[in-house]
Amino acid sequence: MSYGETHLYPFTQQYRLLGRVDFEPVMKAPRHRLGADVFLLLAKANTLEHGRLGLIVAKKNVKKATRRNWVKRQCREYFRCNQHTVGHLDIVLLAKKGIAELSHEELTQRLETVWGKLARFGRLS
Repeated sequence: MSYGETHLYPFTQQYRLLGRVDFEPVMKAPRHRLGADVFLLLAKANTLEHGRLGLIVAKKNVKKATRRNWVKRQCREYFRCNQHTVGHLDIVLLAKKGIAELSHEELTQRLETVWGKLARFGRLS
């Protein structure tokens, strides 16, 4: 992806779930709950014109900080490139044990599988 293409799909602060106020509605009453073996996606429609992403990568599940940061970076980038397919959903990704051992390709494949289902829900919301 060239530099100019990164501006097509931004990932600025407005596309992130930032605090407890943003996370709580999704965590307490998710409309959609989709999982892979290494993560769980919770989603709920929002009133905005775009989707938002929140990440929870606990130290308990991913021991090394560098690997936690890698997981978050990969998930953010996947969301940034595919945010237009999910409509106006607030999404929380909860990392499970084993996510740190995946390669970039394996993680992307698992995200693609779950994302396809999530995209259908986003269009229905």
